[in-house]
Amino acid sequence: MIPENSCPHAHVQCLNEYEFIRKYVCEACGGIMMCQCDEAIGRELLPHQLIAGTEKETQARVPVTLGSQPGICRECRGLTPEAHPVASIHGRTSKIRRYYWREIWRREWEIFRDWAQSRGLSPTTAAREPGVREVRQEAAARALREIKELHARSPKYTFHEESQSSVLQRCQVPVEELKATYRGVSPDKVVQVRDGSDWVGIEEFVERHYGRNGWTVLFLQSSPLHVLFGVFMWLVIQDPTDRHIRTVGFGDRKAADENRPGELIWIQLPDDFGTSGYGRRRAEAVAKHLSSDMHDRDNLLWLFDYWLDHSEGLRNYLWAHRLKHVRAARRLVEVLPPMMICNILEYLLEDYWGRYCGWPDLLVWRNEEFFLAEVKSSSDKLSEDQKRWISDNYESLKTPFRLVRVHKAGVAA
Repeated sequence: MIPENSCPHAHVQCLNEYEFIRKYVCEACGGIMMCQCDEAIGRELLPHQLIAGTEKETQARVPVTLGSQPGICRECRGLTPEAHPVASIHGRTSKIRRYYWREIWRREWEIFRDWAQSRGLSPTTAAREPGVREVRQEAAARALREIKELHARSPKYTFHEESQSSVLQRCQVPVEELKATYRGVSPDKVVQVRDGSDWVGIEEFVERHYGRNGWTVLFLQSSPLHVLFGVFMWLVIQDPTDRHIRTVGFGDRKAADENRPGELIWIQLPDDFGTSGYGRRRAEAVAKHLSSDMHDRDNLLWLFDYWLDHSEGLRNYLWAHRLKHVRAARRLVEVLPPMMICNILEYLLEDYWGRYCGWPDLLVWRNEEFFLAEVKSSSDKLSEDQKRWISDNYESLKTPFRLVRVHKAGVAA
């Protein structure tokens, strides 16, 4: 291995592209460093990130050994920047926001810092000034405008995302087409359609449609799946013999739901939980846990009831604590084949946070037949998380699935 003090650091790998101040490991000397272009903003805004980095796949803390070095990141080396889009969530659904998240953050801070310094203030003290909220909002809006203009003139990233039609075709997804009259102006600005004399949401319209044809429908999305995960996997995840286990504290989710102060909740959790590295590290323990005892529906139902209270801390952490989602999760155990339940648990554990979102809206069943359904209005599109889930389902989960489109047959007041 080349000594750190004489190494040119010709080949480096980023430890975690989703850190604001990225860290790089040199393939020749093994040193951990940052690029000099991040040093100034790191010292101003995130000094704690100059000490250590967090490895993406394991969440292990890695100390920085070489500080800031010149010409480390791809841009400073004259290479084409690589895109690392973040997940599509509320307030961050556009491709500009998802691909340029780091550039927007940096530019927003620069604008706010310049405003503060023009008034003889540091950004820290300026944060307590009257009207600073409006200033930060304007800085965010201006940063977004500038990045949009920059992308239009000279794109830094190419948006490589498979189209909805391509995903549906490649994954052989059946599409059921329904028609409905849409409400022109909904009182709560939620899409509503007419079903008989009632105005209902899109999902309820589809539920009624299937109900008239002898099917039972359970509103699903992601939360009941996370209840299943917490109930059936707490024993493995919170295993006290796991050398990565440590105590973590978080705010009471029930108190947050009720908009009241809550006590801090403490649980045991591995430091790499939710990462793909955790899934690989614990693969043997998970395989043993998902043994033949969990391949029987009666056993699963008994375990669900028995482990429900034991899993409360983990479920609270996962936002899988609400009673309606607990009831829906137990219903899943009653309907889905036990092996499919086990497959879902294993799939989630392999990359929990990466697979947290994107689950379908409904579970639909009649006798022994069942399928999952994603419901879309006439103008709604699949999110990137939903497209990822559809691909994963096609390749590994193999759960019966269909897309239900409710087309606009007309508009009424």
